[in-house]
Amino acid sequence: MISVVIPTYNSEKTALAAIKSVLFQTYEDWNIIIIDDGSQDNTFVLIDEFLKTLPENLSAKITLFKQQNQGPSAARNLGVSLSKGEYIAFLDSDDCWDKNKLEIQMKYMKNDDSLYLCATAFGRKRIKEKTDSKYISFRKLLFKNYFSTPTVLVKKKIFNQFEFDVNQRNSEDYKLWLQIAHEYKCLYINEVLASNQENKKDYGESGLSANLRKMQKGELSNFVFLYKQSKINGLLFLGCVFFSSLKFCIRLVKSKIL
Repeated sequence: MISVVIPTYNSEKTALAAIKSVLFQTYEDWNIIIIDDGSQDNTFVLIDEFLKTLPENLSAKITLFKQQNQGPSAARNLGVSLSKGEYIAFLDSDDCWDKNKLEIQMKYMKNDDSLYLCATAFGRKRIKEKTDSKYISFRKLLFKNYFSTPTVLVKKKIFNQFEFDVNQRNSEDYKLWLQIAHEYKCLYINEVLASNQENKKDYGESGLSANLRKMQKGELSNFVFLYKQSKINGLLFLGCVFFSSLKFCIRLVKSKIL
């Protein structure tokens, strides 16, 4: 079984579409855990009313929980703790999946028992390489985050060792993927199987990802964490900081132009 964790916060316009994209999956062995992170709008009520309209065989597979606002990391951690599946998938409430997403990912997972994390292309972020998939090493992930959170499928037992950092509000998901990639095999599928419902630009839109400086600060803090944990040496740390700073400058220019 795959447990799908969906954190929601003030997402009354998009949450139902996100949920429906799970209901329509060709892979049917799933359950959904929705964590409303203290929404101030009608998100919780709309979801609750929608669940009441579903046939019992579907509504029984969905859990809706409300918590005081603590941020997406706390919501995702809670969702994982309530999950029943052997695998965990994450879906943000303003995103949606292609109907074949879980089926395609599970084929890769079942074909390689040593694979612990599997992600796909997201929105416009398909890599240019002519490949269906590629293994992403820890070193590769240091210089490019291949894993958008709404595309990630991961073995649940990883969370006995790791979790999302609730004290970090930017690039905290990237921090978790780096920790996992340091220890386990990870795969990227070069096919767009998840996207944003509102077709947000890569940079300059509203939300956490819009604040490039905070994103940069979070990314740099990840490298500091890895260095202090002796997972990267001083030379690699400096290389990561330099390359990250270069990417930040490029993103800043793009956000002004696009």
